[in-house]
Amino acid sequence: MDKINNLVEFTKVSKKLGNKQVLNDINLTVASGEVVGIVGPNGCGKTTLLRLVTGLIYPDRGEVRVSGRAVRLGLIGELPASVGALIESPAFLPQLSGLKNLTILADIQQKINEQAVREAIKRVGLDPDNRKPVKSYSLGMRQRLGIAQAIMEKPNILLFDEPTNGLDQEGKILFSGIMKEQVEQGAAVMMVSHNKEEINRYCDRVFMIQNGTLHPVREQRDKSWLIITNNLSDLEHIYQQGLLLQITERVDGYPAGICKGKWKNRDEMMSFLTEIGVKTVDVREVENDYI
Repeated sequence: MDKINNLVEFTKVSKKLGNKQVLNDINLTVASGEVVGIVGPNGCGKTTLLRLVTGLIYPDRGEVRVSGRAVRLGLIGELPASVGALIESPAFLPQLSGLKNLTILADIQQKINEQAVREAIKRVGLDPDNRKPVKSYSLGMRQRLGIAQAIMEKPNILLFDEPTNGLDQEGKILFSGIMKEQVEQGAAVMMVSHNKEEINRYCDRVFMIQNGTLHPVREQRDKSWLIITNNLSDLEHIYQQGLLLQITERVDGYPAGICKGKWKNRDEMMSFLTEIGVKTVDVREVENDYI
């Protein structure tokens, strides 16, 4: 994937649907390797925001830039490149198999071959050799196929609208792994969801659309750090700073704990610990699920 910093940019974007002003003066960026969550009540404009990135609709005012290029009116050849999307309920040709549906879609841009389509289908836990028509699929199977369609061309930008809708626990675990892979590969992800746990789990920043305007809910996700020290007293000193700290099992015989905060990287965390007089054996970033 290309390593452009801000892969999605909204600048003073406004959009009216019918007589309703859905979006008003929206400013937002989504960077490579970042997940931005969009929340709000039904009909507030969340899905409209995603559609503007695809180039299927256009702003009345302002500018949307995708991978550095402005989205402009035009024929299909002018649609933004390298965007994968699962917006609302995935729609497929009901009489065809999952593989055939995705192969037809892949033929439009001819970026990938059938083997790549097969790999995407397998990645979501489906069988590419299943010849049953999509009309016989359960809701969860159709959702998995929709996720496969979104990721199969390895896009720079991913748009997910209620991505775990209908997924069972196995499907949610698979989706979690896919999200981790996409972010590590540098994708910029926009996610719409009513599921608070889902938003908290995946999103670095969260915004709410209210009365057509965008309001920050969370500007930066706290990171979790495993701190390994020589002495338990060092961990106690961290706790005395008023920080959220959870003592864990010892690591290689050393006292250890997990601390959560807004340090952006290991260097910032180490500087803070040095500043407060804590000597460490090691400091490691860990998944947020730990605390």
